[in-house]
Amino acid sequence: MIKTTETKNTSRNIASYYNRRMPGTVRSLSISLEKGSQPAFRDVVQVTLQGFEGDHHTGHSKRRQILMLSGQLLDELRLQPGQLYENVVIDGLDVMLLREGEEFRLGSARVAVTIPCEPCVQMNRVRPGLKEQLVDSRGMFVKVIEPGIVRVGDTMVRVSD
Repeated sequence: MIKTTETKNTSRNIASYYNRRMPGTVRSLSISLEKGSQPAFRDVVQVTLQGFEGDHHTGHSKRRQILMLSGQLLDELRLQPGQLYENVVIDGLDVMLLREGEEFRLGSARVAVTIPCEPCVQMNRVRPGLKEQLVDSRGMFVKVIEPGIVRVGDTMVRVSD
């Protein structure tokens, strides 16, 4: 079956509808203790108003506090959590379908979607050609609205309007 632009848009709209109503599950949590360091995995992370406590990036930006990535992307690319330097891997939710300004409960914290993460040349150090593979799918940044705690296995649920 040849998909037209209208069919693709309809499929994406349906996926987006369910994506915002179904909870995601935290597969992995990681922080970078210093610039250029390998991710340090955590079972529990304290979420402050500036991002993940202990993360090198915390406090450096208001829009790029926490990087979330879809677990399905890692699976499709045969990568392990942390290889793309994300903070949170979410299963059951396509983070690229989230919209700027949407708010979610992530564990006991409340976060709002800000901007997509553009793949940089560092991705090609993970695997040649990976930067190009990650265009429009590298993940989404969120900012913290209310601090809290997030654990591996916690849900990510959209906050009702």
